[in-house]
Amino acid sequence: MKNHNQYNGGIADVWYSGVRDLWVEYKFIVVPKRPDTVIDLLTGKAPAISYLQQEWLRSRHGEGRSVGVVVGSKDGGVWFPGLAWDQPLTAADFLKKLQSRKELADVILKETHG
Repeated sequence: MKNHNQYNGGIADVWYSGVRDLWVEYKFIVVPKRPDTVIDLLTGKAPAISYLQQEWLRSRHGEGRSVGVVVGSKDGGVWFPGLAWDQPLTAADFLKKLQSRKELADVILKETHG
């Protein structure tokens, strides 16, 4: 279920219902060209994951719910389960974790159906 509520900020973009529920926030970035450039989704003037989104995801995770973030790029995306999005990583590390759309869909299917 795609979520959009102008009166309640921070809710994850999509809720997947299966044997297990999964809340996913989707982001898109341009991967830096220098491999040692740090990608930090949480800080700066306009963080990729807003403060409200960070708090919402942390709270749901604290309740025992399955949450995650998919960070997409022109070449694929990276799945950050739980609170793994909380740690910065280099562009080189991001590219090592890169998955295709099909692989990301398989991750979501596994997370919701075992």
